[in-house]
Amino acid sequence: MSRRGYARADRPGRPATASAGSAPNTVYPARRSARACEGAAVGADIVIIGAGFAGAATAFHLARLGRTDVLIIEREASAGVHSSGRNAAIIREHADDAAEQALLHAGANVLRRGELAAFDRRGLFIVGPGQDEAARYCPRASGRGTWHPDDGTIDVSGLLGRYLEGQRVLYGVTVLDWTHGAHGLTVRTTEGDVDCRLLVNAAGPWAGEVGKLPLTPYNRHLMVSTPMPWVDGRWPVIWDGYRHFYFRPESGGLLFSCCDETPGRPGVYEEDPKILDTLQQRIETLQPALGAIAIRTTWVGQRTFAPDRRFVIGFDPRDERVFHVAGLGGHGVTASYAIGLRAAEIITGKLDGRDDPFGAGRLF
Repeated sequence: MSRRGYARADRPGRPATASAGSAPNTVYPARRSARACEGAAVGADIVIIGAGFAGAATAFHLARLGRTDVLIIEREASAGVHSSGRNAAIIREHADDAAEQALLHAGANVLRRGELAAFDRRGLFIVGPGQDEAARYCPRASGRGTWHPDDGTIDVSGLLGRYLEGQRVLYGVTVLDWTHGAHGLTVRTTEGDVDCRLLVNAAGPWAGEVGKLPLTPYNRHLMVSTPMPWVDGRWPVIWDGYRHFYFRPESGGLLFSCCDETPGRPGVYEEDPKILDTLQQRIETLQPALGAIAIRTTWVGQRTFAPDRRFVIGFDPRDERVFHVAGLGGHGVTASYAIGLRAAEIITGKLDGRDDPFGAGRLF
């Protein structure tokens, strides 16, 4: 495997053009072609599988802690092709689980500064318990609930690109398996072998398959309307968590999700032909003032969960040379900074992960 097979992401990526079925937030590497194998041995102290938010943020914090001999192996020709690029770019620090809530809060607080990527503090209104009126913040919205002025949206491709700056990334290469040796692991890939001391499984929807973990990817649709003159791009995110619906301004129109959740296969984005009917029913029932909406673009993202729906961050109890950062369940953008920091601190011994609530041992 040749060193010219690496692409070092020395600058933030640029977003791809959104189209039906495509990921709107894809981050392209500094050099598109990354496939090469000439038989020469390649190694790193730490190999990370996956250049999405889990892997990129972990590498980012490892570097800050002095662990720079890191190689990220990404199956696609670009970062952010799958879960990390197929999302609504919303920073929302709300979770039912207290441990996850703490990470979301910590991660969101950093991202709100706008130092890593552009953050729009547009606010988020949650329809549900509360006495605030949604129409006060978005005249086309109805219902009562709570106003969260510090939430908003972020430049997803810019954030992922920032995490990947200066990282050694091998694009277009798939990890097949690994074997143990006297001094570490030999990772077998489609382009040759890579030796390492520690392997980090941050493979997103593939994390269950790669790490032999009970993780399931679930498909969720996102839809963007045609531009509409009455939409104000400064409106907040309107989120009805109990009745599974949200919308926010996007590209002169509105971005919607019915918060659907269908078990899927990693990287397979099958659109439900009935999703537009479901959307119209939700609009008529929950937000009738929006009226009839023409949809321009639809795509499917994936959110991966453990059986208890809690993040998985920790060493594999079956193999101390394998570490998992997976099962982020749609919170990968908001929690990425805090998740990457937690993972890096456990890996480097700065944090004791033996009784961590996110530890992988609970899955066995």
